[in-house]
Amino acid sequence: MEDRTVPRQTLKVTLSLSDGRNLSGTIQIDMDSRLSDFMNISKQFIVFTDKDGGLKIINKYHIIDIRDSESTDEKSSSRINIT
Repeated sequence: MEDRTVPRQTLKVTLSLSDGRNLSGTIQIDMDSRLSDFMNISKQFIVFTDKDGGLKIINKYHIIDIRDSESTDEKSSSRINIT
């Protein structure tokens, strides 16, 4: 049987939600995708793993801001302000 899995990369991110909460954890995106590509796909929900290892299903419409936590340089940081 042919392996049809898509190579994925794990990104450490910080989410700012519409209810005022900030969540730190990870998401998985396609290896050849950018964070902005991931946020623009048509799926309404994302799978988010919090820093304690808990899985959360997050509605993208409630994400106000998402940023790549691993980028230390502000100029190279992947940050998407949704509003």
